Amino acid sequence: MTDSSHHPGALPPGDARRYSREAFLFMSFVLLLLGLGFTAFVTRMYHRRVHTLADSWFLKGEASYRSGEAAAALADYRNALVYAPNNPQFQFHLAQALAATGHGEEARSYLLNLLSESPGSGEVNLELARIAARQGSMPEALRYYHGAIYGVWDSDPIAMRWRLRRELSEYLLEHGAANQAVAEIIQLADNTPPDDITRLKITGDLLSRAQLWGRALSTFRSVLAADKSDADALAGAGAASFEMFEYSQAAEYFDRLPREKSADPKMAEMATTSRQVLDADPFVTGLSRDEKARRAAAALSIAQGGLNRCAGSRGSSLTASLPVTPLEKAIADSYAMEKEWDLRNLLLHPERVDAAMSLAFHMENLSAQVCRPPEGTDRALWLLGRSRGAMP
Repeated sequence: MTDSSHHPGALPPGDARRYSREAFLFMSFVLLLLGLGFTAFVTRMYHRRVHTLADSWFLKGEASYRSGEAAAALADYRNALVYAPNNPQFQFHLAQALAATGHGEEARSYLLNLLSESPGSGEVNLELARIAARQGSMPEALRYYHGAIYGVWDSDPIAMRWRLRRELSEYLLEHGAANQAVAEIIQLADNTPPDDITRLKITGDLLSRAQLWGRALSTFRSVLAADKSDADALAGAGAASFEMFEYSQAAEYFDRLPREKSADPKMAEMATTSRQVLDADPFVTGLSRDEKARRAAAALSIAQGGLNRCAGSRGSSLTASLPVTPLEKAIADSYAMEKEWDLRNLLLHPERVDAAMSLAFHMENLSAQVCRPPEGTDRALWLLGRSRGAMP
């Protein structure tokens, strides 16, 4: 006998329960997927919002920093780091703003952490170098400057290294470390493109400040080869020639200076002194014997006058019968030789010109040592003696 409740096509009770369970599990799985998808969507939207806020604060900070408002930038960078605390770019720019607002130690802390992650970073080393320089720590500044010069730069590393070596050279010169600056400036000169006029003039100026006169003159001549009327190069070449005792060459450069440049007091003084030296020099090629004698006699008269003024200012006797001091002895010698080496005798005995000039140089050097540095024609004569190796 069959069950009257069972209809054709209906599922058996066991199958029906199994079907209901599978349907439930399927729906649960679908709902789980939907939940996970929604969570992922919400998470993505949250992170996108966070990144948007971080980038927004960072860009605001960049605008403030570029406009010179480092304090405002500082707050903006801090806000950016709230949303992206591990962003190295944000940390670096915060360190820059900290350094610019006088928070050197806090900036240094950020930078050292960044350097531990990227020890070859040129920009991180540079910021550390500048902080050390401001804090007066030259050894540390040197170490980080070299780290920056030889570090990694994303764009135009060769040009960047040149600029950094220039910065380091100027820093060393400004802080009295001339010996250390010399090595950097020579490196700079060796890496200056021969056709880059602007950089050549900068290098020539640094070479001059380091008193590397020969290299400076060569550098300025390279500029003049491209533009013979370049005022900066003419002034630099003239000054370098002057310091090398090449007074004829110096005068030629100074004569070519434009009026506004030659009016500079320093240029004008060197130009005048160069001409005075040349006018006083009895050793100039092509002079007649009489002109050599006249110049030697004039040199003795100038030197004797300077010596007498020096002795008067020091209270030394000009007529001591028993000269004691080097000043008094030099005065006695000048009076003893005065008649024998006057113009008439020098004209008659041109072979005495060298000895007469040696005495003149000795008197000028003594005056410079005992009294103040010589001026005017005395200085010209003193410089002439130095150019001829007659003085230290």
